[in-house]
Amino acid sequence: MDLKHKIVLITGSSIGIGRETALAFAKQGSKVILTYNKNKQEGEATSKACKQYSEAHLVHFNILDDQSIRALVQEVTKLYGKLDILINNAGVLAGWNSFAQQTFTDLEHQVAVNLTGLMKVTHAFLPLLQHQKEAIIINIASMAGKIAYDEIVPYCATKFGVRGFTQALALELPKHVKIYCVNPGMTSTQMTNFEGVHPSKVADIILKTAEEKLKKKVW
Repeated sequence: MDLKHKIVLITGSSIGIGRETALAFAKQGSKVILTYNKNKQEGEATSKACKQYSEAHLVHFNILDDQSIRALVQEVTKLYGKLDILINNAGVLAGWNSFAQQTFTDLEHQVAVNLTGLMKVTHAFLPLLQHQKEAIIINIASMAGKIAYDEIVPYCATKFGVRGFTQALALELPKHVKIYCVNPGMTSTQMTNFEGVHPSKVADIILKTAEEKLKKKVW
């Protein structure tokens, strides 16, 4: 897909992988819609950086709130009347602890954000995406959705779920709507105490996925 002038929504795009992804698409001439929940200052900084290259809009968004999801759809529709690319990036990790040490709240929060929220956002935007001649959904999962790790058991479960959701939905979508899953390894963000590769490297994979330049499956 040629990304110039495409409308791209990236959830959780104020910091980390989301920020770098927004910048990467803006540099290609895409019109980016950024969301933040708690990091408003960082979101504004990301939006400002993106505006050096293309149009950018910053929207407050709470993936745990169904009304907030509906409001995001309304905002995108109001701004552009369409959506070409949805990038489900918002995610959480409730610390590096054994499964026994994590509370019911920890478990519920990770499932609600990483899996249920991602599915709801996808469901809410499907009508806009299906209306396009060509559209793409990119779900950001993790290598922890392909290989199990201790101390992040619920997180692993949600990311395995994201991959399963992606593969199953791919069987239902019309041919003009493509869906992919990108599975980053250890990436230098707040979630990993800034250990791992720079998030711009992950953003580059996401960009190439949208351009459909990768020869291998990304799920």
